[in-house]
Amino acid sequence: MSDTSEQKIDEITTRLHRLEDAIARLTTNVGNLTQGLASVSQDTLFSQVAYLGDHRALTYLRNGQKIFVDTRSVDIGTHILFGGTWEPNYMAAFARQVRSGDTVLDIGANHGIYALAAGMQVGPKGHVYAFEASLHFSELIRASISINGLDNVVSVINSAVAATTGEAVLSFDDHWSGGGHLAMPADLEGTPSPAGPGRVPQPLGLPQKLKTEKVRCVALDEYFPDPAMTVDVIKMDIEGAEGVALKGMAKILERSHRIKIMMEFCPLMMSNFDCNAIDAIAMLEAGGFMCWTINSDSSLAPARWPALLEAPDTIRNVLVSRQNVA
Repeated sequence: MSDTSEQKIDEITTRLHRLEDAIARLTTNVGNLTQGLASVSQDTLFSQVAYLGDHRALTYLRNGQKIFVDTRSVDIGTHILFGGTWEPNYMAAFARQVRSGDTVLDIGANHGIYALAAGMQVGPKGHVYAFEASLHFSELIRASISINGLDNVVSVINSAVAATTGEAVLSFDDHWSGGGHLAMPADLEGTPSPAGPGRVPQPLGLPQKLKTEKVRCVALDEYFPDPAMTVDVIKMDIEGAEGVALKGMAKILERSHRIKIMMEFCPLMMSNFDCNAIDAIAMLEAGGFMCWTINSDSSLAPARWPALLEAPDTIRNVLVSRQNVA
């Protein structure tokens, strides 16, 4: 074979390699474009909203469930209405703990997004109890439960959860639905509590307008008196009252050996209540519980209990379990 022929073959081979590289790049770009279009399609689907009047709308969650939303809620409601999700990293960590047939408690259910997801996971052999102090949000959750066919799986209890059964006052702001909390004296005097909704950034410039509502409180040991009743998973976000809720479920915690709790933990907020962060840690440590913080990708990182006290104004969700869950 002549040098000229070999040179031509080398040139053709080089061009073929370049063509293969170009096709590979084109394939990658098409794949990325397809994924991007799929993402846009999903965002479009989960932003389909039907306004029903009286500050109520119906939309889709990313798992396909329907949910009723308070359109005044600029902290939680907007994320659900335009994206079909809320706290995706915490939701993913929570979902990994729930199994078919489990008994799950959603304490501080708000719009009910955790209760709805858990209801779909536990199935007909399990049960979810959604505790929500606000009458308004309890009614929204009931509507969402019904429209998803989960009436026999999820029970909605219009009560706050505390150390004892009785009455209390709920302080809330219609625009900041995630900040509703059992009222402090400052709230009742018209001054926002430093651990109340005033801690939430207000980028839209909406003035804070605290309202109050008399609510029922239940201690879970009294609400579930059956000594055979155990709980598998708890999600709890009640703006600082987590410690008093733990006090009221001491017997349940003792007999539920494999229980896992995902709870909001903020020492400053908990300091407003009779069972503060130090008390709550002492109770959980005495019960043999370990804790993990939840990363932005939903993975778990082992944590030392004292470390949770080092930044008292930091709000975080932690996972608590007697078994290694990481």
